[in-house]
Amino acid sequence: MAFAIVMPPLQVPDEEAHFIRAYVISRGENIGKAIPKIPAPIASFVMRYPEMADQFHWFTPQEIVRDLSTRTVAPADAVLSNEDGHHKYLLAGVIASSVYCPLVYVPAVLGVWLARSLHASPLLMMYAARLFSIFAFVGALAVAFRLAPGYRALMTAVALMPMTLQQAGGVSADTVTIAFSFVGLGLVLYAREHPVTRRFLALVVLVFVMWSLCKFSIWSFPLLWLIPASNFKNRRAWLAYIGVAAVCMVGALLIWNGITADNREALRTVRLAHGVDISANVRLVAAHPLAFARHLLALVRHTYKSEVGQFVGGFAWTQFALPAWVRSMYLLLLVLVAATELSNKSFRPWERGVLLLVFFGGALFVHVVLSLSDTTLCAGNLSHVCLDSEPYVIHARYFIPMCLPGLLALRQNRVNLSQTNLLALVTGAGTLHALAALVLIRWTCYL
Repeated sequence: MAFAIVMPPLQVPDEEAHFIRAYVISRGENIGKAIPKIPAPIASFVMRYPEMADQFHWFTPQEIVRDLSTRTVAPADAVLSNEDGHHKYLLAGVIASSVYCPLVYVPAVLGVWLARSLHASPLLMMYAARLFSIFAFVGALAVAFRLAPGYRALMTAVALMPMTLQQAGGVSADTVTIAFSFVGLGLVLYAREHPVTRRFLALVVLVFVMWSLCKFSIWSFPLLWLIPASNFKNRRAWLAYIGVAAVCMVGALLIWNGITADNREALRTVRLAHGVDISANVRLVAAHPLAFARHLLALVRHTYKSEVGQFVGGFAWTQFALPAWVRSMYLLLLVLVAATELSNKSFRPWERGVLLLVFFGGALFVHVVLSLSDTTLCAGNLSHVCLDSEPYVIHARYFIPMCLPGLLALRQNRVNLSQTNLLALVTGAGTLHALAALVLIRWTCYL
């Protein structure tokens, strides 16, 4: 809740675009246009809060309070633009958000809809969307705790990371994606340790299909392999279940991609206007897969330190953060909790392999997608692997959904600590770390 209040309006990365998408859906436009028509008060509100404001503007509580009382007026068509030079990513972000399934915006939409029903100001709509996003995140965490009580310390440690709290307290497609990662993993861990009914197994498939629709999280599929075959009549039934789940997940993504084909084409066009030819990038990768793999490996070696640092907490558009030693201590805490929390059922080597496959597969998926959509080809020459020397930007929030399986792969039962002690340690350290992050945001963003 504190992050939702302290973080200035629209300063969570891409929050402006996600807020517009939530507003449009609240009007009933589930499959909206790439560039929607929005009321003048909404457009003026978005334009009033620039991207990367911490670089040139200090907010005051007075200006934010003043906007709280700015009531909405009769809708009028308005155009979003970068004429002021401070909304560089706005149009591309709005188009990109139109490609996402409305599922990722359900909590924010509920908040915006309620505020709209009360004729509240656009700023109050945004805060209502943030509040309902928090409710969704906390609810998902509570469900995961109930499903997998033996993993509460690790889940708490991940949930209390400042990066996680920033996303939970903002208007973002990542919030629901992270929430599904907790619930989906909790369901699998429960089924791994308990006999379950057919209804429960059907619920798992439903959740994984919904999870796959959250920012195209198809990388989560291998987690289903952790559900033991003993929960089925025979191994053939288990294989059939895995196959049905795969078909449902892939089918849901294909259907949604077909529905949003026009919006995806608009995204390709706007990328092309900025010198990024997504189609050419795909052809390049198909023609030179090994060279592209070497490029990715070199890029990861170059950027992994900053990605790991941001993973714990990098705030606002510019990803300013606490000192490196503070973030390093929290990373060590994550590893300690992951390794020493006692499990009711030990992970076998192949199960650790599945967990690592999900983690590295998810990380690879993020890098590949961004390299195709955010990287410029050098002179468009497809006969050489000539990617732009300026790397694309990876926000480490993308790795939160797949970090839990990666951390679980560290679990061992030789040296363990009491879960009660671990929870006390995590709660104390996590709270102090979060408070330090809030102080940093206060001094960076406000007078």
